[in-house]
Amino acid sequence: CDMYCRYVTGKYGDAIVVFDGYSHSSTKDMTHQRRTGGKTATIVTFTDEMKLTMKKDHFLSNSSNKQCFINMLSSYLQKVNCQTCHSQADADLLIVQTAVESARRMNTVLIGDDTDLLVLLCYYTEMDAHELFFQPEPKANSRRRRVWKMKDLKEKLGEDVCNNLLFIHAILGCDTTSRVHGIGKGASLKKFLVDHHFRDQAQVFNSTSASKKDVVAAGEKALVCLFNGKADEGLDSLRYRRYCEKVATNTSQVRPQSLPPTSAAAMYHSLRVYHQVQAWKGADETMSTEEWGWKTCDGLFLPVMTHLPPAPEALLRVIRCNCSTDCSSLRCTCRKHNLQCSAACGQCRGSCCTNSVQPDDTQSSSEDEEDL
Repeated sequence: CDMYCRYVTGKYGDAIVVFDGYSHSSTKDMTHQRRTGGKTATIVTFTDEMKLTMKKDHFLSNSSNKQCFINMLSSYLQKVNCQTCHSQADADLLIVQTAVESARRMNTVLIGDDTDLLVLLCYYTEMDAHELFFQPEPKANSRRRRVWKMKDLKEKLGEDVCNNLLFIHAILGCDTTSRVHGIGKGASLKKFLVDHHFRDQAQVFNSTSASKKDVVAAGEKALVCLFNGKADEGLDSLRYRRYCEKVATNTSQVRPQSLPPTSAAAMYHSLRVYHQVQAWKGADETMSTEEWGWKTCDGLFLPVMTHLPPAPEALLRVIRCNCSTDCSSLRCTCRKHNLQCSAACGQCRGSCCTNSVQPDDTQSSSEDEEDL
C-alpha cells in the first residue's frame, strides 16, 4: 500500500483513484474468470501488517481478497490526500463520469489502459468544459507515449458517430459481449459511415424503450451488414451460402468459426449488446440482467450462447465403432450406447454384424415367389 501511494502521489499528485467493485456479481464475471485461468484462491483474513506467503496473482484471484485489499488501499490513499471512489462492479462508467465532472472545474487527464474508457469519453466529453485528455499508462519498455485530446477527437469524429459509438464498439466485442470472429474492430465504424441500413439498426440500440423483438431483429440485420450480406437476407441463409462458397473453393476443411453466426447465437449476442449500451448510458437500473442474454451459475453471471444443440439429435447420436469381431459384446461402442452399427463403422459397415439391421429373408423370399 505504501509503495502504491508513493507511486501515485509522486507521478500524479493529489489524484482521484476509482476502483472496481468485486463484492457483487456482474456481467464481467466471465472476463474475471478468464483472466485468472479459472483458478480461485481461498478467502484470506489479513491485516496490513501481515506478510503475504502466497503468490500475488493467486491471492487476487479471489474476489473477496481483492475487495478487502482495495478497501485497505483506499484508506492508505486517503491519508495522502488522494480521493477514492468505489464502483459496485465495473468502474469504467464511474471513471469517465468522475473525469467529466472534474473537467467542468479544471483541465483533467484520465489515466487508463482500457479501450472502453476511450469510447465512453468520446460519448460523454462536454465541449463547453475545460480540456479533457486520455493517456494510457505507457508500458515499461515503450518509448511511445500517446495522448488523446478528447474535445478535438470528438469534433473530428462528429456528433453522429460519437452518439452511436457505444453500439459501434459493443457489437464487435468488449469485456461483456462476444467478439465476432474474423472482423476487426474498425469494421463497424467504417460500415456506420457508409451504410445507412447499418445506421438504422444502431438507432434501435440507442433507444431506451426498444423491445426484445426489435433488438433481436436489429442485431441480426447489423451482423448481416458486417458480413456483407444482402439487406433482406437472414443470418442462417447467409451462413449456409458462405459454407457452400467455401466448400466449392477451399482446398482444406471449412472452419465453423469462419462462418457468420447462427440466428440463435446472434439473438443472445444482440441482447447482451443492448444491455451493455444501456448500462454505459446509465439507463439499466430497471433492466433484469437475466432477461438480456445472461444466466446465473454458482452466483456468477455467465453468457447464454444459444438455445439450440450444436447439431441435430440424430447426428449427435452417431457413434462409429471399429470392432474386429461381430459387435456382440459391450466392447462395441455402438452396442454400449444402445445404438445400431452404421455405414460409418470401420469393419462391419453396419451390415455384417450382430448389432446391425439384418435383412428380412422371409419377406425377400415371398417377394421372389410373387415375381415368379
